[in-house]
Amino acid sequence: MIEVKDVSKSFGDKNVLCGASLRVTGECAALMGESGGGKTTLLRVIASLEKADAGDVNVLGKTAVAFAEPRLFEHFRVIDNVMCVMPRENGKAKNEKRARELLRSLLPDGAEKLYPRELSSGMAARVSLARALAFDAENILLDEPLRALDEETKRAVIEVLKKEIFGKSVIIVTHSESDADALGARKYLLVDGKISEK
Repeated sequence: MIEVKDVSKSFGDKNVLCGASLRVTGECAALMGESGGGKTTLLRVIASLEKADAGDVNVLGKTAVAFAEPRLFEHFRVIDNVMCVMPRENGKAKNEKRARELLRSLLPDGAEKLYPRELSSGMAARVSLARALAFDAENILLDEPLRALDEETKRAVIEVLKKEIFGKSVIIVTHSESDADALGARKYLLVDGKISEK
């Protein structure tokens, strides 16, 4: 469960969030709005990477994040980038099997052996997404994970996402109404620092 209540956040004299409120429980919420309107800031506040100036954030369970920039470990192979977030108590063999399954569903064969510098921007975005899904969290924050993908790849990734996020509390930042619809997401609009349902 993710609950944001009357959250405000400013940077200098720029008010980014002004009493924003949102509650997501076991479903996917698509957060939409103009670029620079505070969507990423809200995700960062939820993930405790930014501190709100006012308001409350309540998150029950673990939270996974995939940023708009992949932020992969350059000296780790793709599979190691994914496995690094997985619980050690699962055992290496189990984690590797799960990581390979995720990567196989999102990337071309053999991609798991590559290093980040060998990936296209779209492939790097999918590795970042696989890493977030591999964390097996109850809550998932996704910042434009479909942005760098062509239409055919996007459709395939959406099918994987629908399966992997079912029953979880998910906030996905997107500018695409059709992507939100394909994910079956409830749509919210962030305008002037406040959130309203579309």
